[in-house]
Amino acid sequence: MQTKLLNRTRLQLAVCYSLVMGLLLGIFGLITYQVLIRAYLYSIDQELQGVAKAFHRNLEHVLSEPEKVSPGLKEVLPDLCVVDRPCSKSVAENAFENLHHKMLEVYQNNYYLRFVSRSDQLIATSGFRPTGLPLTPGKIEWETLQDRSGDRYHQISLPLHTSNQQTWGYLQVGRSLKEVDRRLAGFQRVLLISVPISVLFVGLSSWWLAGLAMRPVQRSYRQMQQFTIDVAHELRTPLTAISATIDSVLRMPTVTESESREAFTTLERQVSRFLGMVKDLLLLSRLEQHILTFQPQTLCLNDLMSDLIDEFTALAEASNLALIAQIEVNRPLEVLADEDQLYRLLSNLVINAIRYTPAGKVILRLHQERDQAVIQVQDTGIGIDSDDLPQVFDRFYRVSKDRSRNTGAIGLGLAIAKAIVEAHHGSLQVQSQLGSGSKLTVRLPLKLSRS
Repeated sequence: MQTKLLNRTRLQLAVCYSLVMGLLLGIFGLITYQVLIRAYLYSIDQELQGVAKAFHRNLEHVLSEPEKVSPGLKEVLPDLCVVDRPCSKSVAENAFENLHHKMLEVYQNNYYLRFVSRSDQLIATSGFRPTGLPLTPGKIEWETLQDRSGDRYHQISLPLHTSNQQTWGYLQVGRSLKEVDRRLAGFQRVLLISVPISVLFVGLSSWWLAGLAMRPVQRSYRQMQQFTIDVAHELRTPLTAISATIDSVLRMPTVTESESREAFTTLERQVSRFLGMVKDLLLLSRLEQHILTFQPQTLCLNDLMSDLIDEFTALAEASNLALIAQIEVNRPLEVLADEDQLYRLLSNLVINAIRYTPAGKVILRLHQERDQAVIQVQDTGIGIDSDDLPQVFDRFYRVSKDRSRNTGAIGLGLAIAKAIVEAHHGSLQVQSQLGSGSKLTVRLPLKLSRS
């Protein structure tokens, strides 16, 4: 069920991401296409306008009568074809020697010229002659037309005047958009192919990224499952002992005072164990939610180290260990901290070191680094594998399930320790090698550095 839920969530993330990215790619492609069209049309307009003005300047001074084709016009445009008259397709090479260089492009780049009367009647044509191109009124300045074969043309219309400033008619200059349309069609094909491929690639990448995003969730879910199993196991142990003790007493016909005391002692011990686990859970929850109130006060770490040695020497000796204090400072190191929480933090580290050190020694070291007090708890115990080091401070994480169960641990000790240190603006680090022991380092800001 859990795997199906996570896979369904992963698929939903991948699909949503793919849809969003596909929409963005589509919008980007559409915008790019529109920008490209506008850029092409703008360049064509500028070029067409330049050519038309060049012709306009060179033609107006040879026009003598309105709507009449003068001999000077034919000299300027040797291929001029007058309506209702036979047209010569030959062009004299020397006829263009005095023309503006832009006018030569009329014959080189599929431009056409049309001379239209004031009543919108075609008078003559020159240059490229498209088939079936409709005649339009000369008063319309810009137009896009289409011939019988479906090719498009862009056209500009300018009024013509005679040499004595009479209105002669209109000059229409146009050029083919066939090459432009071919390039835009190619770009459309590229978009139609590249966008689906990109979306497919994004979909595969999304599935992979969603898997990466789900890994912490999966790890957290597995940790919660494991925690539920571990807590159930640990809580069942004292509850089973309590239930067995009560059942044993109830089965006795009579209970002596010594038997009652023994039963109550067992019950008290198991209830204390039960309450200890509950308190650890509540403490960690409050630390993570930042709702636990501290009572900071000036603490001398030198004295705190002495108290730790006094309290845990007997426990270390019972485990055949030497508990050694190394205070490497010549003056008291003071910090602002909650005494109970800081003592709990360090005692947890010492107990862990004793618990996982079969033989050897545990060293408590205190020294100063710049504006920080450094407390180290080093042991010669079983150590931690390098693969487990990144997770040792994770909530509910246990390096070894079997050894944790044997010692009564449920994987909250180091998580609580780290949360307490961070609440005091310090840090907790671990160094360890499997079979060679571990060293946990606590760094706390000194009182002087915070004043």
